[in-house]
Amino acid sequence: MPNNEEFQINYENLLKLGYAVVDIRYKDYDVCNDSQKLVIARVDSDRDEFYQDMLKQYTSIEFKPSEIFEIWTDILAHKIKTSRILNRDIAIKVAALDYIETVYTGR
Repeated sequence: MPNNEEFQINYENLLKLGYAVVDIRYKDYDVCNDSQKLVIARVDSDRDEFYQDMLKQYTSIEFKPSEIFEIWTDILAHKIKTSRILNRDIAIKVAALDYIETVYTGR
């Protein structure tokens, strides 16, 4: 995924299929040339609230349902940006908290 390309992920369709993007890794696994790898997990229950619950757990903030996927995409992009700066993979929870503290404007 090139540096400035926006993520093109249809989160709602993935949930309908029973999957969710739970993280993105930066240079954690050198199995191919692409340094970013989405971490996708099977979601069996409460699929409609999965991202909302995950964001609340990481940030203690309840976001509007209409902004959940945009915020999650922003957090994934923020994780890659921060990981590049530090030249190591950072935890998704760290990225979420840093995003809320330094970038998020409360829309």
